[in-house]
Amino acid sequence: MSDTGTGKAVRSSRRRPSTRVIVAVVLVVLAFIFIIENREPAAIRVIIPIVIMPLWAALTGMFVVGLAVGALWRKRR
Repeated sequence: MSDTGTGKAVRSSRRRPSTRVIVAVVLVVLAFIFIIENREPAAIRVIIPIVIMPLWAALTGMFVVGLAVGALWRKRR
């Protein structure tokens, strides 16, 4: 709050970000740091072939697969 010189306090029009927004920003920053740290190629065995790709890409792919399985599981119930 600020004083306008008349002795009355004026409320600021800026709102404080919600906890959900703060958590989302922190998670995005952590994800970005994770990607930067894991840019090196890694050999990953996919059933029979060995695929060489950045570790972050492989983990992101598995995360998407997990989201799909979770969505299918939830839809079934």
